[in-house]
Amino acid sequence: MLFPALRARHPGAPLWRVLWWCLLHFICYLFVSWFYRYRAWGAAGIPAAGPVLFISNHQSFLDPILVGVAGHKRQFYAMARSTLWHHRLLAWVIDSLNGVPVERYSADVKALRRCLEVLQDGQALLLFPEGTRTPDGKTRAFSPGLMLLLRRARPKVVPVAIEGAFAVWPRTSKRPHLGGRIGVMYGRPIDAYALLDMPAEEALETLRAHVESMRLEVARRLQR
Repeated sequence: MLFPALRARHPGAPLWRVLWWCLLHFICYLFVSWFYRYRAWGAAGIPAAGPVLFISNHQSFLDPILVGVAGHKRQFYAMARSTLWHHRLLAWVIDSLNGVPVERYSADVKALRRCLEVLQDGQALLLFPEGTRTPDGKTRAFSPGLMLLLRRARPKVVPVAIEGAFAVWPRTSKRPHLGGRIGVMYGRPIDAYALLDMPAEEALETLRAHVESMRLEVARRLQR
């Protein structure tokens, strides 16, 4: 039962790739638990099968790791800036962890097409619809490109809120501080049809406000 359960985390992927993710997940779990007293809520509600779109606020370079540590039962794909593929070893690591290269500050049709393929294949995808890291810790407006993914793939949308990562690694700092508190909250899955029934701007603002509300709730829980 062990290997089938592991394969279910990333259907269709070779076993070595699933196990490689699990190894790095364990290392990252030790890291964030030790230095940042990492806490997470709501991961049990992540759908175990079918297309899933994680929608998260973006506070730091640590964010993909923070989402993946507690949400490890779905090994997701995630966008990363294409310049990271200029380094051969780093490119291999990112590819092995399901990275999708994207050209920043442009309408990257190729990256969007790849994201659609991922969701239409029944996989999970992590998206930071703010487009870039927050300048102040708050959740900024979401990009309208998100609505295209919803219309074409109809995934379950899992809102995710990260809090504490901005204080640990703000965009003005070259390196993270080794200390602090970080929390992540996974919201209840939202059916894509419920969002598509709204005007696009209303749907985007509804998601953004929901993520921001969750972020504030995580902040309150971290203070206890």
